[in-house]
Amino acid sequence: MKMLTIPFSTKSENRRFGSEASNDCIPAGKDMPMYNLSQQVKLGGAPIANADSGSARIPLRARTIAWALAVASVPFLGAFGISIPQQAAAGEATEYPTNALTAPKREWAASFRWENDSFGGTDRYYTDGIALGVSHTGPSWMDPVANWLPWGEGRRTVGYDFAQAMFTPSDKDRSVPDPTDRPYAGILAVGLTLHVEKPHDYHGLKFITGVVGPWAGAEDIQNAVHDLRGLDKAQGWDYQLHNEPIFNFAYEYRHKFQLAGQREGWSLEALPLAGGWLGNMLTQGQIGGVARFGYNMPDDFGPTLVRGMDFMPPPRRDPQRRPKSDWGFSVYGGVLANLVLRDITLDGNTFKDSPSVDKEWFVPAAGVGMSVGNRRFQVSFAHVFWGKEFEGQNDYSKFGALVFSYFF
Repeated sequence: MKMLTIPFSTKSENRRFGSEASNDCIPAGKDMPMYNLSQQVKLGGAPIANADSGSARIPLRARTIAWALAVASVPFLGAFGISIPQQAAAGEATEYPTNALTAPKREWAASFRWENDSFGGTDRYYTDGIALGVSHTGPSWMDPVANWLPWGEGRRTVGYDFAQAMFTPSDKDRSVPDPTDRPYAGILAVGLTLHVEKPHDYHGLKFITGVVGPWAGAEDIQNAVHDLRGLDKAQGWDYQLHNEPIFNFAYEYRHKFQLAGQREGWSLEALPLAGGWLGNMLTQGQIGGVARFGYNMPDDFGPTLVRGMDFMPPPRRDPQRRPKSDWGFSVYGGVLANLVLRDITLDGNTFKDSPSVDKEWFVPAAGVGMSVGNRRFQVSFAHVFWGKEFEGQNDYSKFGALVFSYFF
């Protein structure tokens, strides 16, 4: 009997605490204002009850938190072993039996990713993300973990990456930031990812650790870049989130449908996906998909983002099959629906008072892009539209994502 996992997920960022934030600026040297918990709790603009009574607010919040945690845990139940027995299809069990048998030698990939809102003509919110990664297939020290997972059989790839992300408000000229605007925040993190592929299925499990706050170096990097480009510096970095270690897990599942054509020629593919994040940096779920069309497209599972897996495994190569051309290209588009339960860059520090805003629980996203490459390298660019992430946000975010990968 074969265990068939049922993955699910969501994704997003934000949370609401206490009463609405004041529009007054916070003078330097003063503590952040404490919210008055006696104010009315509102849903859809109508008061429900006074928080002092405790009669309506506590049960509602308890039910909301319990429901949210249950939704966030679904992908990880699927990832770590909650599964349904199902008879394997004939021949499926031997096509990708174990990592050692299907990867006689290691295939390596080195990748660089740069995401920046200057590609969208803006300089606010999620303003920059950069990542470096290296990965390899074949036997690895992660094999005992993969052997334990219900979906661990298949072509295995272990990835290591280093990433930085920075977030700023829309008004960066204020030395004391607007408390209703997105807080200044920087994240510096390292990631370890286990990718497992079968012919039409992908599972990715990632562990992320690092720091949010001044130690992430976001202020220094942004100031250096603005100096080089002759741009004004942001004035409110003194009010960024405090230093805090981050620990996060991420899981993602994808399935590939060949809709038309053959991969070695012209073809059309659909890749639905679902996943989730769990940790003090980000707790969210997401569901969506990617469709792509092209010629001699790589045998992989499509693009991703810094706020995703960072990098996907290198394309699979069949030495017995040689396409007519070594070159290929594709155009693609995708959509995401994110359910955000916690985002430290919006909700603020976990254990200290810090700037924060009332986040949106549901955040849609979409993107379009193109990719070109051959057996040795691949380059892709995508233009991404990210929905409003907090209450009062003037417009959605938009940024470009540029990725270079070299295979060896």
